[in-house]
Amino acid sequence: MAIKFALRTRVMMGSGCRTGISTEARALGVRKALVVTDKALVNCGLVGRVLEKIEPSALTYILFDEVTPDPTLNTVDRGGELARQAGCDVIVAVGGGSPIDAAKAISIAATNPGSCAAYEGINKYGNPPLPVFAVPTTVGTGSEVTFGAVLTNAGTNSKFIVYGDDLAPVVAFLDPELAVGLPRSVLVPTLMDALTHALESYVSRGSTPQSRALAWFAAQTIVRHAPTAYADTKNLDAMTGLLYAANMAGAAFASSRLGIVHAMALPLGAYFHVPHGMANAVLLPYGLEYNLNDAKDGYAEMARAFGIAGSAKAKDDALALRDAVARFARSLDVPAHLSELGVKEDQIEAMAADAMKSSHIAANPRAIVQADVAALYRKALK
Repeated sequence: MAIKFALRTRVMMGSGCRTGISTEARALGVRKALVVTDKALVNCGLVGRVLEKIEPSALTYILFDEVTPDPTLNTVDRGGELARQAGCDVIVAVGGGSPIDAAKAISIAATNPGSCAAYEGINKYGNPPLPVFAVPTTVGTGSEVTFGAVLTNAGTNSKFIVYGDDLAPVVAFLDPELAVGLPRSVLVPTLMDALTHALESYVSRGSTPQSRALAWFAAQTIVRHAPTAYADTKNLDAMTGLLYAANMAGAAFASSRLGIVHAMALPLGAYFHVPHGMANAVLLPYGLEYNLNDAKDGYAEMARAFGIAGSAKAKDDALALRDAVARFARSLDVPAHLSELGVKEDQIEAMAADAMKSSHIAANPRAIVQADVAALYRKALK
């Protein structure tokens, strides 16, 4: 069976690169943007630091700051309607995974009839989405280069994905000035999300030589820079490294997909509002252990990114990786168990059923049945 590796997004990098939004707008021939973000980023001034660099002669804009963590279907539908009514021809996303995912979904809602709920799945919409410019302000999502958007249907208490071959942003602006000073409460979940992207995509059934190269280097870069960034979030070099690593990990899993950790993380957000990155952070050591026998060669290779010298047996190196990841998470004050995040036993079976609907299940290196997922939730809960 053929596998693929694809990138659609042009990535601009470096301090101050957000000034290039005007140039890219002129090159694309767009004139009016819907700026998609959240109120917290507006209030702290980050959005203003982006908008002040846009030349009015190149691009006018309307601000849509209604995005919340785990963006909802209703929010996306409202944003799409606003973009249509205002005649916007481009979406500019400013923020982490929630604003960028919302922006991608809004780009579909703006050009296609009805609710975005109708476009759940792969390439289900008929009209091309509006182009998206993405300006990430965290160090974990990778959404600025991926082809999907995760949405929450509040009516059914579930998450779903819209995906399209033309849904990845047209341009991403990786400006580390916008990540400097990131609160630890955001830094840790997002960098652990990026690390999970790297580790899961490396051993995914859909991995390619290109995705593995990106994933391995992303993991190494995260391990190198995370301690410094955690100690001093204003360290420009460390935050730059993490921002670029998150982008590489996103580019890796955009083609390869992920695995059991991400499949299990999504219901935790829907049922208990656990931040996506923190759900991944807690589950990651348990997912590594679950896949140990089936992915031991890949884990042994990834162990080198953690500075593990290696032994004669791949399984020993894989075990060392599992332990190193657990220690790494503890060094960043990541909880060891889901119960510390408010997760309750009574929803495990329902979450396991929802996790099995994820496309990441089929990409996991070890076969998964629902009972396995429920058992792993229980193991991680205690």
